Amino acid sequence: KLDDYMLDEIARIQAGWLAEGRKLVPISVNVSRAHFTREDLAEHICAIVDKYQVPHSVIELELTESAFFDDKKVLLNTVQQLRNAGFSVSMDDFGAGYSSLNSLKELQIDVLKIDRSFIKDLSITKQDDANFIVHMILQLSKHLKIDVIAEGVETLEQLEVLQNYNCNTVQGYLFSKPVPANQFAELLKKQRIEPIR
Repeated sequence: KLDDYMLDEIARIQAGWLAEGRKLVPISVNVSRAHFTREDLAEHICAIVDKYQVPHSVIELELTESAFFDDKKVLLNTVQQLRNAGFSVSMDDFGAGYSSLNSLKELQIDVLKIDRSFIKDLSITKQDDANFIVHMILQLSKHLKIDVIAEGVETLEQLEVLQNYNCNTVQGYLFSKPVPANQFAELLKKQRIEPIR
């Protein structure tokens, strides 16, 4: 119920911003592992979003890699249906659990989110395992044509390492803590962002 509420709320807010002529950017919504057992999940998600006539491209649906260990056939089919409907699908917290490179090969995802547990140990001065793993994930993702977001960026040093590895998208407290929707809208006003139609 909470997942449905969040999806409904995001679609409602995006619809309001669209009606006001505001810029829209994709907003991520978690879809819990339990939902991916539903064979009609894509249809269900479309029904919630379409109620507000919001373009599917402004909503990114996040799943955790643990969802891959349930009914794989249903998951693969649902992800394909969601992507065909115009949603972007991301794998959240990659590396936090039992990472499977096989899941990257089989799942047709758009975005891979590197878990903050790797990012917190990045260092310019010492090239350790954390640096190596993040660098390899970025190279692998580029080869697979999957966009990457580094989660939990809190320091300029972490940002510099990620820039050196050609990671183009990051999120974390270095830029902003979570804020209410109205503050988020104000932050967007200050950015030079091309609107999504």
